[in-house]
Amino acid sequence: MKYTNQEISDALSVINTRRRNAENKAEERAINFKTEHPELAEIEREMADTTLGLFKAISNCPDPKKVVNELKEKNLGFQKARKALLEACGVDENYLKPDYTCKKCNDTGYHDGKMCECLEKLLKKNAFDELAKACPLKISKFDDFDLTIQKDPAARERISKIYTECVKYATDFDTDSPNIFLYGETGLGKTHLSLAIAGKVIEKGYAVVYGSAQNLFSKLEREHFGRSEDPDGTTEEKLLCCDLLILDDLGAEFTTQFTVATLYNIINTRIAKELPTIINSNVSIDKLEKDYGPRITSRIMGEYIMLEFIGNDVRQLK
Repeated sequence: MKYTNQEISDALSVINTRRRNAENKAEERAINFKTEHPELAEIEREMADTTLGLFKAISNCPDPKKVVNELKEKNLGFQKARKALLEACGVDENYLKPDYTCKKCNDTGYHDGKMCECLEKLLKKNAFDELAKACPLKISKFDDFDLTIQKDPAARERISKIYTECVKYATDFDTDSPNIFLYGETGLGKTHLSLAIAGKVIEKGYAVVYGSAQNLFSKLEREHFGRSEDPDGTTEEKLLCCDLLILDDLGAEFTTQFTVATLYNIINTRIAKELPTIINSNVSIDKLEKDYGPRITSRIMGEYIMLEFIGNDVRQLK
């Protein structure tokens, strides 16, 4: 899974609008030009007649070769006359053609049977926009991460190593990449680095779902008990099947039987599907086990790369 059918449909709707706008503007230019230069309309009528004559000759004549050649010569003459008229009026021969945003696919979204670059670019932009809506801060970048702010040498060295590992993870990302558990006190850069990973992974064309544990669990609970305002109700499917899931701030939510069962299902299912997950948490491993039980803690410690942040709250240091 890279993009859902709905995401592709939404992007194609934008591209189709571009195509219709380009064609409508071209038609408007043609109408205005033919009003000022009616001879163009006559030339194009003659061209259409010769094209129709070609079809008739092929269909009805026992020996159409001579007629076809004559009609082709006639059509070429009309094409030259059309081009000469446009040049005489000081416009390019493409002036009356649609000016598509993407010249490669003519705003269809596909080229040579494959997804065009313009559609991929729009899908990535939409993915960034969706991620930005879900984020408590702007989409972070690795370049914005300040490695010098921690004054304690041990903390700076630890976070520097984690930073390097996160950059490598984003650069090499594939759907068989490992799981990561980022944990430690608040304000050390866990969310920043996970969002930087998300940005790079989206650029590579993968589907990323990001959200705080509290918001995602609340949405799942509303959908589960039929209280959701979301018409598609597919949050669970997205969490279980996306290329990369980032679950932020685990442990800050109110823990219930539902959240424990939901978290176990997410972790277990994605491990079984061999799909990577990044979990951020401000709680210790002991607190995690107390809140979520040994089954979940064991799965995380056994199946995730454990990256512990140490140091002082960056916001306070700033």
